[in-house]
Amino acid sequence: MQKNPQIPLLFVSILIIGYALSSVAIAGERRVIVGFHQTSESNERTLVQRHKGKLKHQFKRIKALSAKLTDQAIAELQSDPSVAYIEEDSIVSAIEPEFGNSEYLATWGVSRIGSESVHTTQVKGAGVKVAVLDTGIDYTHPDLDNNYRGGINIIDPDLPAGPFDDSWNSHGTHVAGIIAAELDGNGVVGVAPQASLYAIKTLDNGGSGYLSDVIAGIEWAIANDIDIINMSLGLRRDSPALAEVCARAYEAGILLVAAAGNTGLYGLGEVLYPARYSTVIAVGATNPDDTLHLMSAVSPDVDLVAPGSNIYSSITYSGYNVLTGTSQASPHVAGVAALILSAGLRDLNGDHTINNQDLRLQLQNNTFDLGEPERDGIYGYGLVNAAAATTLNPAWRASTRKARLLARAKIIAQANCNKRGVRRNYQSHCSNNSRHLQTRSHTANTRGTPHQR
Repeated sequence: MQKNPQIPLLFVSILIIGYALSSVAIAGERRVIVGFHQTSESNERTLVQRHKGKLKHQFKRIKALSAKLTDQAIAELQSDPSVAYIEEDSIVSAIEPEFGNSEYLATWGVSRIGSESVHTTQVKGAGVKVAVLDTGIDYTHPDLDNNYRGGINIIDPDLPAGPFDDSWNSHGTHVAGIIAAELDGNGVVGVAPQASLYAIKTLDNGGSGYLSDVIAGIEWAIANDIDIINMSLGLRRDSPALAEVCARAYEAGILLVAAAGNTGLYGLGEVLYPARYSTVIAVGATNPDDTLHLMSAVSPDVDLVAPGSNIYSSITYSGYNVLTGTSQASPHVAGVAALILSAGLRDLNGDHTINNQDLRLQLQNNTFDLGEPERDGIYGYGLVNAAAATTLNPAWRASTRKARLLARAKIIAQANCNKRGVRRNYQSHCSNNSRHLQTRSHTANTRGTPHQR
């Protein structure tokens, strides 16, 4: 379920630096992620505690936990038949982004992809929940405060400031502005200026964190019915835990969008994880003349491209600045996805359900085709096109949200039934409830969309 891997290189904007578990042993305790075969959560905790491990996260959507363990304990656990894998809880590090010319003030990306014309039809992303998995958001910023709806600080949940962006380069706030800066006549405007923003803070003020925090952040998004997750970050190596939680989020109906990677300048252009997973949309970056930015990934794994050069957006403490990279391209796609959901969506793949699969098809099928016909190894399916992707029948708008919620309710109900240690009689009840939800979802779609008439 993942795209073809290539040689891992450098991601200039945000890079998760992974070290294989087989690397040189670190003295004392190490932070690791332990994946399990079929077993209960209590047994997982007991097994780790028996080896004197210090539990960090007990994941709910994947069969894994993160903890601090000694090398001896790791070696012993690797031989335990209930353990599926053990991987390093990788350090997440922010790499200095490329800053643009401060006089280049226009939000050209919003105009280039046709968002401005969409806004004139009163389609602005209202009611769509977009999570920014990053360094946090300055929720007091005058261009973001009315659209901010909440979030979580995964690193320190008890911090009074919550998921406030305290990073040196305002990375999360800059990304949030591209998605949903308000249309108020001041500052900048986002692609979807009425979308609901949620901050999932997984990187600290220096731009560093752990892979386990990213996984916990995605789980929070699943639990809180987020529609779209933007991940302007990248990982050099494959992670079974990250792959699994992305799969769970996709199954729950969430559209995952990620920066493909700034690997074009210093490397061979490979797409990084999580963007490389088939459950995630990999986004490359373009210049104002529609050429691919020299830093952007060049690979068959690229799905879409979007403006990423000299993007002017919000920064902390009511400011604005210009940044460049695939980190800036990804939120353009997330914003267009929000516009599509608020405009209305129909069943494109014929499965009688309106969900993230249809949303992804709508994005792919309505682009500015910049390269070879259809998909190519430079632009993917092409430059995201908000105007074309939101040209839908207004009658579909009301049915879209209801249909997506019903479909997601079915998925979550089934996931709850599949939790470890569930009694047989409860499983039977869940099975019946799942069938009921399926019937409701099918009815909502067949009656509510002109496509089905």
